[in-house]
Amino acid sequence: MTEISRALVSVWDKSGLAELAGALTENDVELIATGGTADHLEEEGFQVTRVVEYTGSPELLSGRVKTLHPRLFAGILARREEEEDMKDLQDENIAPIDLVVCNLYPFFEQIESDPTDTAQAAEMIDIGGISLIRAAAKNYQDVTVLPEPSCYQRFIDELEKGGPDESLRKDMAQKAFQISTHYDAGISRDFPAWSNEDDEMSDFVFISGKKQKDLRYGENPHQEAALFASGRKEDFARGANLLNAEQLNGQELSYNNMKDAAAALSVIQEFPERAAAAIIKHTNPCGLAAASSSVVAFRRAYAGDPQSAYGGIAGINRQITESVAREMSGGRKFLEVVVAPEFTAGAVEILSDRWEDIRLLELEEFAEKGPDLDISIIPGGFLVQEKDEKRLDADDLEVVVGEDLDEEEIDELLFSWRAVKHVKSNAIVLARDDAVVGVGAGQMSRIDALHMAGRKASGRQRGGVLASDAFFPFPDAVQEADELGIKTIIQPGGSVRDEEIKKACKKAGIRMVFTGTRHFLH
Repeated sequence: MTEISRALVSVWDKSGLAELAGALTENDVELIATGGTADHLEEEGFQVTRVVEYTGSPELLSGRVKTLHPRLFAGILARREEEEDMKDLQDENIAPIDLVVCNLYPFFEQIESDPTDTAQAAEMIDIGGISLIRAAAKNYQDVTVLPEPSCYQRFIDELEKGGPDESLRKDMAQKAFQISTHYDAGISRDFPAWSNEDDEMSDFVFISGKKQKDLRYGENPHQEAALFASGRKEDFARGANLLNAEQLNGQELSYNNMKDAAAALSVIQEFPERAAAAIIKHTNPCGLAAASSSVVAFRRAYAGDPQSAYGGIAGINRQITESVAREMSGGRKFLEVVVAPEFTAGAVEILSDRWEDIRLLELEEFAEKGPDLDISIIPGGFLVQEKDEKRLDADDLEVVVGEDLDEEEIDELLFSWRAVKHVKSNAIVLARDDAVVGVGAGQMSRIDALHMAGRKASGRQRGGVLASDAFFPFPDAVQEADELGIKTIIQPGGSVRDEEIKKACKKAGIRMVFTGTRHFLH
C-alpha cells in the first residue's frame, strides 16, 4: 500500500470528481487543482490549493501553460527510495505529489464537431495534461495516476483499505500510457493542418481504439474477443458505423455477427441507385439482387441460394417497411441479423414476432463508405493496403469477343462485377437479370469455383453472365461456361493465354468483356 498525502487534480471531464474528492478529503489528502477544476471543487464545498498559488507562477498564454512547472513535476517524478531525489525536493522546498488525477482535452470530439477548424483543434491538443499522466505513470512505484473517471471507483475502494496497492498503480500507469498513445495517434492522423493528399503510404500507421465491451467469444468459443471503437467518426468508424448503430431488437451481436454485418453493409453500398438486398454467410454473399423495390430485391436475393441463406445476415439499402418485413419473415426462412438504414415500427414488430432474438441494426449515414484502409495482422507485423473501392462504369468495359453491349447488358455486367468483388477468391459469380444465381467462393482453383457456382445455379444461369474476380488461366473455364449456357463473361484479362481463351469464346459463341481490374479478396 502507498500512503496518499497530496493529490494534483486537473480534469476536463469532471464527472465523478465530487465523489473522488470526498473520499480524498475524508482521508486528509491535500488537493491541488488547476483553475477550472479548482472552481468546480470549491463550488462542491471542498478546500483546494490552486496551482498558481502552489507554484507561485501565473497561468500563461491564455491558459496554455498551467501545470508545466518543476515544482509539480519534481513532486511527481521524485523516487522516494532515492536519497538524491528526496534531497533535491528538500533543498527546493518541494513536497512529493502522490496522486495525479487528470484527463485530457477532448481533441476527438472537437475534430468530430468541426474537422476543418485548425485553430480550435490546436487548442484541444493537451500538453500539460498528457505530460502529467505520463510523468505519474513513469513513477508508478510511488505515484498513482487516474487518467479517466472510470478509474475512480476502484481507487476509492482501495483507499478505504489503506491506500492503492502496487497492482492498481501498475494498471493505472498502463492505462495512462494507452490513453496517451491513443490520443497522440489521433492527433498525428487527424489534425486538420496535416496534408493527407499524398498518394504514398505514410511512414507510420497507428491502430488505436478503446474497448467498448468484451464479447462472449471470438470466431469459436475457445477464443477470447472484445469490441473496440476507433478514435473518431472520420477514422476507421467513418461513414455507416456498426458501433453507433441503433439495435432495435435481439441479443447482443457476436464477433461473427459483426463481421458478417460489415460484409452485408459493404455489398449493398455498391448499389446506391437502386434497392439492393444481400444475404451473407461467413462474409460471402450467398444471395444478392438489385431491383426497383426492396421487396423484389430481397425475394430474388433469397431465391439465389435458399439453403445457404438459412441463418444468414441480411442487408437492405432502403427502409424496411411492413411489406419488406413480411417478405423476409415468410416461409421457412431464418435470419440472425438485418442491417438497414431505417425500420418502420410495424416492420420491427413483424420481424421480432417471427424471430424473438433477431438483431435489427439501424444505421445512420448508410451510404457513406469507410474506412479507407484494410489491415491484416501477420507474424511480426501487419499489412496495410487501400480498401478496394474501385468502381467501374460503362467506359471501363472492353468487349474483346462478340458484339457491342446495349445499356441493359452493361447494367447486368456491372451488377455481376460489383457482386464478385465481395466474394472470397478464387471467386465466380453467375448472375441473371440483376440477381446472383450461383456463387463459387474461396476455391483453390478457378475451375472448381465455376463448378460450385454452376451447381448452385442449377440451370437458372442459362442466358446469363459469368463474372470472375481474376483472369482465366486456361480455356477450360470457357468450355464449362459454354456447357452452362452463359452468354457473356466479364473478367479482368491479363493472362498469358488470353488469345487462346478468346478463341475458345469465339468458338463457343460467348461474348467476353475485359475490365482491366482484378478484385482478389483474401
